[in-house]
Amino acid sequence: MSNINIGKYLIAVIVAAGLTVGKGKAQVFTDDAKILAGYERSIDSLLASGGSLTSELAQNQLKEGGGSVKINGVKPLKRMLKANALYKLAKQATVMTGCAYLCPKCDKVHLSESSGYIIDPKGIVVTNYHVMATYAFMKDGNKPKGFFVRLSSGKTYRVKSILGSSKIDDLAILQLDTQGEELPALPLAERAEVGDKVYVLGHPKGMHYYFSQGYVNNKYMEQTGEPNNRTYREMMAISADYATGSSGGPVLDIYGNVVGTVSNTNMLLHSDMNPSVQMVVKNTVPVESLRKIVSPL
Repeated sequence: MSNINIGKYLIAVIVAAGLTVGKGKAQVFTDDAKILAGYERSIDSLLASGGSLTSELAQNQLKEGGGSVKINGVKPLKRMLKANALYKLAKQATVMTGCAYLCPKCDKVHLSESSGYIIDPKGIVVTNYHVMATYAFMKDGNKPKGFFVRLSSGKTYRVKSILGSSKIDDLAILQLDTQGEELPALPLAERAEVGDKVYVLGHPKGMHYYFSQGYVNNKYMEQTGEPNNRTYREMMAISADYATGSSGGPVLDIYGNVVGTVSNTNMLLHSDMNPSVQMVVKNTVPVESLRKIVSPL
């Protein structure tokens, strides 16, 4: 085979494998359908062998809230990383959270995906309160079957319990059943300031490990709660993109330390008379709020 033909053959193999060549290195394209199919198979297997945290226990643990969760976190990083290096580092500890349920129309187990991240190598994960509440207080005739977490490595773990939570701050701390295995974890920063560059990693609308960057736009007190029981909470608005499915994902500084947790979006309209969207505020929970419910051992 000539050198020209060998080169064409290698390119064909790379393309068939879902790779591309750039700057002398083969790069993998994310296959979202393949990731989802693997996640669903692993959940079916875990459900067949015992399931996970029940919705009833999740309800009780969310209502209790719990005190401060003790963690053996990793030391904050101090060396600024290039964006692609930061992505690779964060990807190891950023997880897919999965709410498995049955709908009233069929007997297939469905999966609702969100995001989260590991903060303790022993399998302690941060996600949103509203992510866990969706599972615990499921509606519309859907029946919860279990809650699971999947790493970028492809390994899936049962959630054993909710160690702590804050409805006001939209945070929940989960314990995975790791069977003693240690997992990659992200360090917590002290804070981020308005104007700091930040990165978000998550799974918007099933686009797994979508990476975006932006800046801290504002840190402010947001009014929340029921109309007859309003209160205020700390919020950090950022310009990095995310959408449904990114809930619970990490907001990272330029070193790879967690400075916030993705929470919600708020559309700002022109007026009631002219309901055109003028801006979308990306609300995240600052790490200062997370530090209220986790503390070092």
